[in-house]
Amino acid sequence: MSYGIELPDQVDSLNNVIEKQLSLLSDVRDLIKERAVLEKDYAQKLQVIARKAAEKRARTAASRVVGDYAVKAHNDDLLKRNTLESAYTMLIESYDASAQDHQNFGESLNTQISLDLKMLEQKKEELRRKEMVAFQKALSDRDRIYGDRIKAKQKYDEECLEFDGYRQKQERAVDDKHADRAAKLYDSQKVEMMNSKNTYITTIAVANKVKHKFYAEDLPALENQFQHIQTSLTTSLHKILRHSHQLQLQLISSVQYKLSLFDGALNAFDPVKDQELFIEYNRRIGPSAFSEPGDFVWEPCPGYYDAGEMNVETEPKVFLQNKLVRSQTKLEETQSLVKTKMREVEKLFQVVVAYEKDEKLGDANEAMTNLLDAQHGLIQLTTIETALQGEIDTMVGVLGDDQGAGQPHTFKSSSFSIPTPSVHSKCELKVPAECSGASGTKKSPVRARPTVTAGSTSSRLSVVTNDQVAEDVIIETSAPLATTPTASALGFPSSAGSNDGPEVTILFDFVASSPYELSVKVGDVVNVLEEDDGTGWVKVKNKRQEKGLVPAAYISAVGGGGGSSIAIAGPAKQKKQGSVRGLYDYAAGGDDELSISAGKMIELTAVGESYAEGWSEGIDKSGKKGIFPSNYVEPV
Repeated sequence: MSYGIELPDQVDSLNNVIEKQLSLLSDVRDLIKERAVLEKDYAQKLQVIARKAAEKRARTAASRVVGDYAVKAHNDDLLKRNTLESAYTMLIESYDASAQDHQNFGESLNTQISLDLKMLEQKKEELRRKEMVAFQKALSDRDRIYGDRIKAKQKYDEECLEFDGYRQKQERAVDDKHADRAAKLYDSQKVEMMNSKNTYITTIAVANKVKHKFYAEDLPALENQFQHIQTSLTTSLHKILRHSHQLQLQLISSVQYKLSLFDGALNAFDPVKDQELFIEYNRRIGPSAFSEPGDFVWEPCPGYYDAGEMNVETEPKVFLQNKLVRSQTKLEETQSLVKTKMREVEKLFQVVVAYEKDEKLGDANEAMTNLLDAQHGLIQLTTIETALQGEIDTMVGVLGDDQGAGQPHTFKSSSFSIPTPSVHSKCELKVPAECSGASGTKKSPVRARPTVTAGSTSSRLSVVTNDQVAEDVIIETSAPLATTPTASALGFPSSAGSNDGPEVTILFDFVASSPYELSVKVGDVVNVLEEDDGTGWVKVKNKRQEKGLVPAAYISAVGGGGGSSIAIAGPAKQKKQGSVRGLYDYAAGGDDELSISAGKMIELTAVGESYAEGWSEGIDKSGKKGIFPSNYVEPV
């Protein structure tokens, strides 16, 4: 394949394409130079962060490996025993070494690739110019010979015209005395004309010879020389680019080798080994070994001396008996919550294990967060359980079998003119638990009003601690429980006999937010097992035999065949809207409650004072709707 044969008379085109390919050399050189700058800049920055990290690691590694309070001396060799720290050290070292590799690569691009490209461009440009000079010389020589032909033609034409003039003069001078002279001039001009003709014919032959040589030999030779220049140029460029590629492969190979070292350090990671190392350097033995703090002991009052035995005289005994009943009830409720929470923790742990094995199943970090939250909630519940069990064991140890009748009275906060629940609750503990109206052997204490919030994941539990009769503890759960335990599992007393209680209709949807509550929907018909005891809640049973608490304001009586009266709040008991004024300050105990300030006005809703016994519903000045204790306000 030859340009001279395949591309006749295209020298200008070949010269143009070679010029363009020479410009490619310049473009590649600019690209390489910019890449070299980037490599050097990257190497410098990578080296800076690597050395900064190395300095910081040197200062902090010991704290991470053995802590700040290690009981044994340690040195740098110890830090290498920690598999995670070794992996981190290898990562920093790979960064630092890679920075040097990138620096060397940038230098090679400048001193080898970029310089070679520049020299190649200069040499090939010089050859291109020489070829164009030769081409122009060949054209000039050809055109000169073409010019000789043109001149010979012009000379021949002139001689022909002049010869014709002499011919005409000779014809006119036949009888003239100048006839001889005219004849001589005619013959002389004819010779000149024939000479010009021969010269002209000769120049034509020469021009044709030169033309043929130019197009058949000279021009193809020049085009082939351009082809050779182009081949040499592109081949040299390819060789330089190959060299550049090899340099980059060497860089990648070096980086991969360092990454393989880091990979080996990662594969050697062993959290158990690291933890054993931490234990080895932090285990305290001898006098500094850990021992549990001593038990608390009785400390007599500075102003009155008394022994550290519990008083079981008549009135203190009644207090202890009532407190024991409440603590036992709360313990049953708490133990139910503990079992539920333990099941939740177990399921979440299985989720974490599954997510860690297969990331496609879900986010293991989120699952771990839920597990930790559930475990924290379990710790709270078990602490409450332990406290209650401690109270019970202490009181049983004193009371023995004399634990009272276990039939406490039902007291309502609305029975008192001034709302001071904690005081009246203490008073309640002083009354013997011998209520003739109590059913069962042990009556649950008055329940605190649970927060009615759809979808809530918190439960409010009243816990008996020390001299406090009831303390509200909020137990936060990390996720909705997989199953909601039925009310029958909570140890609530059931209605007497086999009668399920009167039927009522559910007026509003309600979603249970604790194991003690029961989810119901509008139109459901349920049986009342326990009437409202003043808390605003009623215990019911649905058709599936599930039991639990629902707000008293959410139900309405069905018919009148039950023969018993239920303390419920429904539309039939609603009063006309109005306003009330706060008598005492009250802080809201949940999102569904309103805070009350003495003297401030609250507008009642349509439900108003009929929300539940002892509770009203209204809207404050900010527009928030909620419930509040009825005995904290007065009508206006």
